[in-house]
Amino acid sequence: MICVILKDFPATNSIGSAVIFRRLVVIALVGGLIGGAAASLIQWWQVTPIIVQAEQLESLKAETIQAVSQEHGEGNHSHGDGWRPQDGLERTAYMVLSNILTAFGFALVLAVSMAGAALKFGKKAEVNVAGGVMWGLGGFVTFFAAPSVGIAPELPGVTSVALELRQWWWTGAVICSGVGLYLAYVLKNRWKWGLLVGLLSAPHIYGAPQAQNPYQGLPSVAAVQLSKMSKDFFLAAGLSSLTLWLVLGIFLALTVKRYIDIEN
Repeated sequence: MICVILKDFPATNSIGSAVIFRRLVVIALVGGLIGGAAASLIQWWQVTPIIVQAEQLESLKAETIQAVSQEHGEGNHSHGDGWRPQDGLERTAYMVLSNILTAFGFALVLAVSMAGAALKFGKKAEVNVAGGVMWGLGGFVTFFAAPSVGIAPELPGVTSVALELRQWWWTGAVICSGVGLYLAYVLKNRWKWGLLVGLLSAPHIYGAPQAQNPYQGLPSVAAVQLSKMSKDFFLAAGLSSLTLWLVLGIFLALTVKRYIDIEN
């Protein structure tokens, strides 16, 4: 399929050219489809069942809060749970679509970074399967492992701080981790390792925003249950993310080597 799409694009070894960027976009699109499908399979198998159970506990939490409000004469201030996809085919379809779109964005970043390292920093010999695994692990650390040290993936029903604070911190952690790993890969100076440690540590030294009581409003039994489910959810989400990044890394290494002229 890639051969058919790219047959009219002449080979080039200029990372800044429009032709090579179009090639990278096509490669990323196909990689996004494959990686998104692989991640969706893991999520359907491991992640979704945990989320469904957590949503049941979240409903129990809402009922508890409503009962307390009525007991104190505050009335019913519930405005409904908002829209969410129905369980079954609709939920699965939205999950797959979301994963494919996300995987495309990740694949484009990874493909551009990989081609740039090969063309601008002399890393041509490392565009292979082993190199793809390394790039995939780098993406996993950047977008999942490093941010999760401060803010782990959260289940429905878990109380957290304001979304904006978490987003800003997560973005900073991703930028610091990604820049640190990329510079450690392309630079030849010894001080790059100190730079890497500093950039990886900076967001955590600053501190991630944390809720004082993440299970507030839940009965004690439900809080214990949700706490255990959160650990299982972290492992399942990590497996899904690792699968996505390894698939993307290996696929992009093979396709960038074949369809981008990195040898000249």
